[in-house]
Amino acid sequence: MRLGRGALIAGTAALGLLAAGALACGTAGGGFGEGGALALLRFPRVAAAIAAGAALGLGGATQQGLFRNPLADPGLTGVFGGALLGLAVLLGGAPGFAWAHAWSLPAAAFAGALGVSGLLVLLGREGPPARLLLTGLGLNAFAAAGTLLIANLAPESRELLLNGSFGDWLGMASPELIIRPVLICAGAGAALLTLARPLDLLALGEEAAQTAGCDLRRLRRRAIVLTALAAAAATCLVGQMAFVGLLAPHLARALVGPRHGLVLPLSAVLGAALLLTADTLGRAALPGTPLSAAAVMALLGAPLFVWIARRHHG
Repeated sequence: MRLGRGALIAGTAALGLLAAGALACGTAGGGFGEGGALALLRFPRVAAAIAAGAALGLGGATQQGLFRNPLADPGLTGVFGGALLGLAVLLGGAPGFAWAHAWSLPAAAFAGALGVSGLLVLLGREGPPARLLLTGLGLNAFAAAGTLLIANLAPESRELLLNGSFGDWLGMASPELIIRPVLICAGAGAALLTLARPLDLLALGEEAAQTAGCDLRRLRRRAIVLTALAAAAATCLVGQMAFVGLLAPHLARALVGPRHGLVLPLSAVLGAALLLTADTLGRAALPGTPLSAAAVMALLGAPLFVWIARRHHG
């Protein structure tokens, strides 16, 4: 327990240092600028990356515990794709309403994420763990195809939706655009932390969890809704992003063991650190042609995904 708390404190301190580095690094050069002007300009982007990364880390840890599948991740199981499809339907069908009513954007993303989550449970929960992943990948492909179709039919929203598909919305971060999704990430994240004990009981098996008094139907319902809400808010901040929700929980368990009381908060910290690092590297590596955080995460995450898959299913 003491080691786990130490890891959480160290991770939080490291995240603070990374945030300071991100505020001092950008395409306009290094430093905070005169009177901190550059840091103020970069702050919404940094805040969005931290909030989205934390939500994804928590969402991934929750999905992995709920489905008892080490490969579960909102970016790979289609939940992110569903959120983006929900946004695409709104932006393609009623862009004026969307921008006039800022609440409608996270609401549409939540509807899409929740719909895909329901299909994922319905089609892929039973059977071997590989079925869940394959079902999620299929749903993700379907959602991506729907998003691209809407983008082609709605030229005024095409560039925005394509950037979202590539995980490149952090560059648009502004106080007005991020305030609601950041608050939703915080609220959904706090609620997900309360699922630690039920997830620990579920890890013992469904029968043992029920014997210990765990209401599995309520747990699944809460976990699915809250994960969809966190993923929807994160989508509004960064676009579609894979691997953060996969890698953060694996790193957390390697540091503190399997107890969700430690894994969940540490996954949030590590998810925020991963996404913030990916965004900062993307801006700093090639200042003239910055890479999106999603591209950097894919370069880092794809090899680790293959390693994790071979380790658990090889």
